[in-house]
Amino acid sequence: MSSPPLTPPITQEVHVWQWDLDACGSDFDRYWATLSAQEHERAGNFRFELHRRRYVSGRGKLRQILGRYLARAPRAVALEYGPEGKPFCTSQPAGWRICFNLSHSENTAALAISSGFEVGIDVERIRPIDESMPLQVFSAREREQFDAFPASERQTVFFETWARKEASLKALGTGFVLPPEHFEFDLAVHGDTTPRFVGGEAAEASHWCIRTLSPGPACAAAVAARHSGWSIIDMN
Repeated sequence: MSSPPLTPPITQEVHVWQWDLDACGSDFDRYWATLSAQEHERAGNFRFELHRRRYVSGRGKLRQILGRYLARAPRAVALEYGPEGKPFCTSQPAGWRICFNLSHSENTAALAISSGFEVGIDVERIRPIDESMPLQVFSAREREQFDAFPASERQTVFFETWARKEASLKALGTGFVLPPEHFEFDLAVHGDTTPRFVGGEAAEASHWCIRTLSPGPACAAAVAARHSGWSIIDMN
């Protein structure tokens, strides 16, 4: 039985889907059948079976959801990739511009879908912090702020900031081609926020909106867009 069609988000909405990749195990064969030859090849490159199955479950569910918006079979959803590897959908009706971004960390997956503007999403499993990691993520001002937090708060602040930056860079379509400090935040602000600077400019930062997701106590997650006034619609 096919799933009912979905209405695309309006311009002030971002639809967010979240799911457990490991709970999709019974759908593996069905998802596998919907993937492209390129996706089959990439799945075959994973060393561990767990990672291969999670990849197939993520891509298969992505195709299933996009197909419901586009009124297409999941296998018929045409995906291509930007210069830095961000996927986009080419099988859209005339006048449509559905944008999306997928993220996963271990078994937790999250998908953001917007209409008319690019969106980025990131999920990070909260884990012990490697001592070198903050230097890779923070600007000099952010690092100074981070060092002032009590040790008990640093893990949460670190992954909250990492998710914000990754989501923002993915909204640009660059990933970490740009340095993480391209987006600078006030680390004392938790939850929804706007960057303090983007590329060193406060004026550019004012165009951005970053919203916090709560995929569970063991994860930090954020959705970002260079678009103001939008809200998250939970599709689960």
